Amino acid sequence: MNSSEILIESECDPNFDPLFENLIYLVTAAYLSIGLFLHCSILKTILITDRSFFKDNSFFMLFAMDSLASTFLIINDLFFGRVFMYIPQLCPIISPFFWTPSIFLKLSYVLNNHARFAKSVAQIFMVLNRMSCVMIPATYNTIWSKITPIACSLVFILPFTGLWNIIISRVFILSVRGGFGVSYIKAVPWASLSKFQSIFILTALLFTVICTTVTLYKLISLPGRIKSVEKSLCITSLSISSTFLLVAITQLLFAFCGGCQSDALYILQFLAFDTFTVGSAVIMMLTNKQLRSSLLSLTRTRGKVQNTITVTAMPSGRFST
Repeated sequence: MNSSEILIESECDPNFDPLFENLIYLVTAAYLSIGLFLHCSILKTILITDRSFFKDNSFFMLFAMDSLASTFLIINDLFFGRVFMYIPQLCPIISPFFWTPSIFLKLSYVLNNHARFAKSVAQIFMVLNRMSCVMIPATYNTIWSKITPIACSLVFILPFTGLWNIIISRVFILSVRGGFGVSYIKAVPWASLSKFQSIFILTALLFTVICTTVTLYKLISLPGRIKSVEKSLCITSLSISSTFLLVAITQLLFAFCGGCQSDALYILQFLAFDTFTVGSAVIMMLTNKQLRSSLLSLTRTRGKVQNTITVTAMPSGRFST
């Protein structure tokens, strides 16, 4: 019988304390919500409210692609992945719906992994962008004005080279802690997801180490040649690269350490990607003055508009305090 026709049941493990698992979800949801708010605010600022200012900065356009991937990852985790992993009470109710092939489950799994691959590709272009900024500052803007549209397209397209086997394979749920997670039965045995993820992440790691080393060296040895704005973006890129290293370490363990694979490593991978997804938005806000000023300016403008509406709506002679 074809694997796509098999009923794959997943038993809910009763050995985990539901209330403790729920607490883990609440803590996770708290910091993911902060990350979601920051990424949405950053995307709105870069792509809509202050587009005229940011559209000509190649690094911000590349970061916007990374931020889009992070936003999807966070939404998927907040409302699907972590919900059914850390709220065991839902497992016996929801899991039977996924014992048979599910288009929703496959779409969620494919898009979630596409976002992960996309972040590795975006990481490569962001560190290349910063290295070229310090290496060839005179022609940097001209070169990246041509490269950026191609780079953004590749961030979207290249992940499919690692996803094709998932697309043609059977996706199913399996027991993880008190709830369930998602996995797949390989249609092509040699084309494992972890293998493709390792290729993408190790390639990104190689670019990150080389480009970051060169960027850091140039920042220290030739500080006067680089504009303060570009310097702050270099610091942003260096900081984001440090969070990417956590992802690379957990992926190496998952791919090459057979004895390390367990629920603990599965959770550790999630935490590493959480640091990478949420951390990139936090770092961007903390290290970049233009973006921070734009967001604060937008917040103040909203406050003034709300106050004006409140005062206008009060009866004559009375004002809101």
